[in-house]
Amino acid sequence: MHRNRKTLIIQTAVPQEFAGIYDTATQQFCWQSLEGKNLEALCGVDVPADLDALAVAVGPGRFSSTRVGVGFAFGLSFARDLPIAALDVFDLMDNGENGWYLITSRKDEFYASYRRNSMEIRRTILETVPEDTVRIVDKEHPLGYEDVERYVSSHNGFSFSSDWQSLRVAYMKDVAEEYKLWK
Repeated sequence: MHRNRKTLIIQTAVPQEFAGIYDTATQQFCWQSLEGKNLEALCGVDVPADLDALAVAVGPGRFSSTRVGVGFAFGLSFARDLPIAALDVFDLMDNGENGWYLITSRKDEFYASYRRNSMEIRRTILETVPEDTVRIVDKEHPLGYEDVERYVSSHNGFSFSSDWQSLRVAYMKDVAEEYKLWK
């Protein structure tokens, strides 16, 4: 577990946008739904003065919403000199089952990750749902608080960097990969 006590977690990449504080001392989460426009909702998040770190979903998912969440995290990290962790949405979705994990895209296609033993084997764009699909994240089946809680407990926290530029690299890598897949 990291030494930070309170971590702000931001998830705006896929449906059911939320933010929350994870307190490592109590191992408790306090979630807040981000309803409405993401930036306005993020500005209303109760950010404690004694915040120690940030974690933000960098995608894949909805480009503009992800960009808002990542931009908010960049600004807060830079302003308060806080370490930051980049979260891949497929890692958050992974419940340990082998098969395809899908995120609906705006083009009625799917961002897809084939996973075995919680490791990504292949990432691509699919036009149809394969038979061995484990999970699809969309408006009717959103990513939930429990997904992040499962991720935190199974990974023993987050992998932080004291350099907020590392988040920029992770985010831009994901964006570049999505663009490459669309071509």
